[in-house]
Amino acid sequence: MSPTLSASFRRFLAKKEHLTSQGEGRRHMRVEARLVGRGMLADGTEFDCVTSDVSAGGMSIVADVKPSVGQRLVVYLELIGGLEGEVIRATNTGFGMTFNATLRKRDKIADQLTWLINRDILGTDGLRQHERIKPRQLAYTAQWGVLEECDVKIIDISRTGVAVLSPRIPPIGARVSIGTTRGKVVRTLQGGFAMEFSRAVAVENFDVDLKL
Repeated sequence: MSPTLSASFRRFLAKKEHLTSQGEGRRHMRVEARLVGRGMLADGTEFDCVTSDVSAGGMSIVADVKPSVGQRLVVYLELIGGLEGEVIRATNTGFGMTFNATLRKRDKIADQLTWLINRDILGTDGLRQHERIKPRQLAYTAQWGVLEECDVKIIDISRTGVAVLSPRIPPIGARVSIGTTRGKVVRTLQGGFAMEFSRAVAVENFDVDLKL
């Protein structure tokens, strides 16, 4: 990604402009982004995929499947989460789809795309650079190993992991469940530990009401 593209996209987000291409009727600026994912068509067919470009309103997908225009589907992308939508065009390598999403979710997708661009340019640490919040529910039970468990309290949480206070510290690399969310311990803290989630929290679910 070029710094010029990143700067242009940030200006676009700040102004909340909707750009339109007469050829395809696009309302959102698109950026090149290679995100690995997995999708499911309305008939239950599952497929692996990777994006070639993404916007807050849709994306181009490279995949072996060739769904028909108008077919509904769900695609789960790393770092962004689940996206529902429908096919709007076929391509030589896959298809293009539009998202069925609220304005709030589109804004979150745009914010995440900006973060991804800046991460590629600056080489920042993805785990720590995600926005971190303190949810309303803080108390949980952590479980690992063979019947090992203890009560923990959330310090803060991002879409990719959580830091907790804990009277017991699982070893780094241990597979842990906090509430119903699974992950692995990636570092120890003073009086606690940090866990990286097995799957990133979907953008539409990431707020103070999030429950693990």
